[in-house]
Amino acid sequence: MDGDSIALELKGVADVVVVINGPFTYELEKLLPPDTHIFGSAARVYPPGLRWTADPYSSPLRLVRTPSDVATVTEQIIRDAEDLAFSGSWKTASPAGKGNSRETGLVKSIAPDGSRAVVELDNGQQLFLPAESTGLGVPLHWILSEGMTISGAFDTAKRVFSLAPIEAAIPGEGREDGDLVPALVRAVGVDSADLSLVPGHSHTMALSSISYNELDSVADLLTEGEVVAVRIHRNNGHFRLSMLDVDDSEPVLTAPELIPGGGPWLVPGRDLLPRVPEAPPARLTPPSREAQNQSLVSGAAALKSVELALAAERAKRQQLEMELTGLRSANHRHEMHAAELDADVMLGRQQAAELAGLQQEADRLRRDLTAASKQLSDLRKKLRGVRREEATLERVFLDPEENFRFQLHSTWAVQVPAAEKPRLTLGPHRLGENFLQSLNEQPIEKQKKALKAIVDLLVNDPARLSAREAHPFRTSASGGADVLTRNNGKDACWRLYIEQNVAAARRLHYWKCADGVIELSNVTVHDGMQA
Repeated sequence: MDGDSIALELKGVADVVVVINGPFTYELEKLLPPDTHIFGSAARVYPPGLRWTADPYSSPLRLVRTPSDVATVTEQIIRDAEDLAFSGSWKTASPAGKGNSRETGLVKSIAPDGSRAVVELDNGQQLFLPAESTGLGVPLHWILSEGMTISGAFDTAKRVFSLAPIEAAIPGEGREDGDLVPALVRAVGVDSADLSLVPGHSHTMALSSISYNELDSVADLLTEGEVVAVRIHRNNGHFRLSMLDVDDSEPVLTAPELIPGGGPWLVPGRDLLPRVPEAPPARLTPPSREAQNQSLVSGAAALKSVELALAAERAKRQQLEMELTGLRSANHRHEMHAAELDADVMLGRQQAAELAGLQQEADRLRRDLTAASKQLSDLRKKLRGVRREEATLERVFLDPEENFRFQLHSTWAVQVPAAEKPRLTLGPHRLGENFLQSLNEQPIEKQKKALKAIVDLLVNDPARLSAREAHPFRTSASGGADVLTRNNGKDACWRLYIEQNVAAARRLHYWKCADGVIELSNVTVHDGMQA
């Protein structure tokens, strides 16, 4: 088989790996679970997940026995991969940052063979809808019609549209005993055939329900992919299908719509695969009078001759079907190329739309820049005002501690209302060894906030302390850690908020001493662990 052609057919659906027959296949067999390997001229599709390791038959081996099998097996492998990728059992991955969005679109056009459709979204964007994504195994023009509105998902990574989950129809629903309905021939054997009234459900019909002649073969009467008329026979809630008493002139009921507005999914005479014209029947020369008097042995020889002629016609038909399969494969490749060209056109349209969007974005940025310039001017005015306010914290005493007490008393005088001053006086306090250094290292605005917090602490107003969330300073971040103490446990370290909900929010650390005095320890950031 041609690995490159298969890889082209399955681009975006499956990874194709070619293993050279010989030692490599033996080594691969040793590494894989039993009955899951490949060998000789064989191929196999491994689906996502690991279910196939326990159930090898979920990944069937497709074996080429003769050169004439190559085309058939190639088509089987491609179909296996597409069925697994789009059946709903597995979901193909999308690159990081991409996703699927729910969309509603209009069916603009459908390919004549139903392999793909073009869907136009409400915003005018056009996307591809591949037939494989439905998981129904039928052409799109069987379930959709041009001009109808559909809903589904837009894969932003692959830029394809897929239909919303289709509610499964119930086989035979609304049909009465004796109704003649269309059915799709899914598989054909010697003694039976599998037919579907709705996708996803198969009903086996034996030869006895197709022909009265026990010597007939189902393979001679039905063709896989053919749409035929069958009669429903109901009995005690069950139903079976039959073709024994079907008259070609009898009207056939309409098949159900799988998607509202898409039309009946089965139409008599519209087959899944192109019909191959039947070869003209072999012309047999009428026997002469002398031949009519031949023995039973001569009659058997004549019958054998007829059987050989029929076998030759069957072989000829199989050859034509194989040639047709090859033509379909070539046509599919041409359609893939046409799809790629369509995608290039769509990409050009998308890039033009993106360019228009960039121009709009540039206009918006210019407007934002003008607004930002005005905002910057306003901020500069405010900054000049702040600078004037900062001048009030200039040193008025040479002694640092005297200067601090002046600033603290000034803050208290402004912060505490006149009526509250007799009650909210500054309590006894002293400055720790490193307190003034830690305070002066802060920006002016942080020093102002710290002075306000110290006032709230020293006036000992429960409401003010509650707002500052004053709490003991523990030896570690654990909630059950011990409170940090000194002086044999008589002095306890506490902390409160100077500011909240800002980056590097400041905290005030202080000691509650045994003598009733508050000792101011340091001003630090919220992660600071120095007492």
